[in-house]
Amino acid sequence: MMNKKEKAALEAALTDAALRSTYDVEADVGIPDCSVRANMSIGYAPIAACSDMSRVEEACSSSVSHGIGSQKETRSQQPMRLWSTRLRALQALRWRVERDCAKRLRRVDRAIETAKQAANGSDYVVQTTQEDGQ
Repeated sequence: MMNKKEKAALEAALTDAALRSTYDVEADVGIPDCSVRANMSIGYAPIAACSDMSRVEEACSSSVSHGIGSQKETRSQQPMRLWSTRLRALQALRWRVERDCAKRLRRVDRAIETAKQAANGSDYVVQTTQEDGQ
C-alpha cells in the first residue's frame, strides 16, 4: 500500500509519461452505400472538445446524415466515417487531444521567444511553419 507521498510521486511520473506522442488511428467504418435507404453504419466517434469534456460516444451514419450518442438514429446532416471499437476511437481521441495541446504549447513557446527578443533587444525573428497556422 502506497502512502500519500508515494501516490503523488507516481501520479507525477504518470503525468510526465503522458507527454508522449502517439499516432492517429483512422476511422475504419465507412459511410454506407446510398443505394439502400435502410443502410446504417454503426460504431464510435471521438468528440474532441477543447476542454476536459473530450469523450467517445456511440454513433451511427447513413449515407446523408449521422448520429452521436445513438447507434440507431441520425440527427445531424452529413455522413461520417466511424471507428469500429471504443478502443480505436479512444486512440484517435488521444491523438487529437495531443495535437490540440501541441498547438497550444507552440503558441506559448512563440510568446516566450517574443518576450525574450523584447528583453534582449534581439533582431532574431521567430519562424513559424504552415502547420502552426497561428
